[in-house]
Amino acid sequence: MSKATSIFAIGVVAAISASCANNPPGGATAESAAAQRDYQLLSGTWQLTRAVDNGKPVPASEARNTILVTDRNTFRLPKATRAGTSSAGHFTINSDTRPKQVDSIAEGGPTAGQVSRGIYEIPDPTHQRACFGPPGGPRPTEFKSPPGSGRILQYWKKIAPVPPR
Repeated sequence: MSKATSIFAIGVVAAISASCANNPPGGATAESAAAQRDYQLLSGTWQLTRAVDNGKPVPASEARNTILVTDRNTFRLPKATRAGTSSAGHFTINSDTRPKQVDSIAEGGPTAGQVSRGIYEIPDPTHQRACFGPPGGPRPTEFKSPPGSGRILQYWKKIAPVPPR
């Protein structure tokens, strides 16, 4: 796996985590109505439509082959997905902030156990975008991935509901 693909995969793992539990670090809290709504909207099978990784556009063919499945606060990359350092993980969201916040933790690979902090937006029921900082790094404050930032900006389209395991 190339370095660019590896970095991209970390972002995929993080973005997948944008599928939501409103449990901020340090303890669980009651789930807000906004978080419940986001659970419903973000659970499903998503295809990456475009991405920018550390200032460089991800090739369209790589984006097209990147599929993720989110189910409440868990994610997985199907085996057919070419980009991915972790096949599964979990995440938490804070849907009451602007922009909305997401923290993702991969369950395997070189970044296992590290938190990738990000922001996300759901403009409509079939589209979402997310921007993540590097694992262990700061949370982005805007949907941008300039060169040298280590950020990944992703745009996703929902293509199906959550498939059975």
